[in-house]
Amino acid sequence: PQGWYSQEKEKFSISILQEFEKVQTTLRQNTNEKIKILYEAGVGARQMAIVMTAVLLVFGIALSYLINRSITNPIALLVKKTREIGKGDFRGDVNLSSPPELAELASAFNLMCNKLGELDQMKSDFFSTVTHELRTPLSSIKMGISLLTQGREGPLTQGQKELLTLIQQENNRIIGLVNAILDLSKMEAGMMAYKIEQKNVAPLIDQVVKEMGPLVEAKKIRLESELAARLPIAKIDTERFLQVLRNVIGNALKFTPEGGRVKVSVRTIDQGLQISVADTGPGIPEKNLTTIFEKFQQVDHRGSYKTRGTGLGLAIAKQVVTHHGGRIWAESKLGHGSTFFIQLPA
Repeated sequence: PQGWYSQEKEKFSISILQEFEKVQTTLRQNTNEKIKILYEAGVGARQMAIVMTAVLLVFGIALSYLINRSITNPIALLVKKTREIGKGDFRGDVNLSSPPELAELASAFNLMCNKLGELDQMKSDFFSTVTHELRTPLSSIKMGISLLTQGREGPLTQGQKELLTLIQQENNRIIGLVNAILDLSKMEAGMMAYKIEQKNVAPLIDQVVKEMGPLVEAKKIRLESELAARLPIAKIDTERFLQVLRNVIGNALKFTPEGGRVKVSVRTIDQGLQISVADTGPGIPEKNLTTIFEKFQQVDHRGSYKTRGTGLGLAIAKQVVTHHGGRIWAESKLGHGSTFFIQLPA
């Protein structure tokens, strides 16, 4: 009986152990399943978090871009229009609807532009009216001086002749100023009539160089010209183009000291032809290289010689060259002279 009891006890123990092992295996499997489920849930949550973060990041970037654009673009437009006003374009055409603050600013800006345009037009009309009214009396003065100089009212003393000569010079200068203002007013209004024809510019340059002979001799300046052998034919208004050449070459001679040198060159380029007028004058400050082409803008050349002008010559030259589809600009270094360039299509 004791042996049987031992066997039964051993069987019972083995049975209990097997049951424990089954329970342990079941618990382990359940635990592993739960761990797997938790791991998969964690991976899913992490992926969802990454996706949500990416979506929020893209949304934030897009939102900031739209907000930034809604503010910076209108401001950039106002800055651009401000620069256009500085160049004389007073059209009040800034259209902004949002945000409300910038829309209100744009409305006030347009009102300011319109007022400036009206004032500028009033100024132009005033100049035109005054110059027209001045022409007749100035012409009468010129005729009267001519008659007096010819001795129509009796012989003149040397002092009287010198005085009349001085008056005549000043009268001619004022007539030139009046004509320049009228020409520029017509050009700016688009009312100037141009007679465009095909022309070789070389003879025109030679003509102006010869016209400058007395001034060249008086100041003992070397005036040289260098023209390319075969220049393309340009479409120009001869009289207006001569006006440009006289102004640019005349300025070079005027601002070049005695014993200096002025060189006029013409060469062929891809876009047509290019004329350059280089002098050995005092030079032009860099800040004035663009403003000298504006009305009544002159550089204060502080040197041993004095010059004066109307401040309209280069403004007219720019209008003429621009109408011909070309461009005019200047390069200079203080103390080393200046070079003016005229580029024309051909």
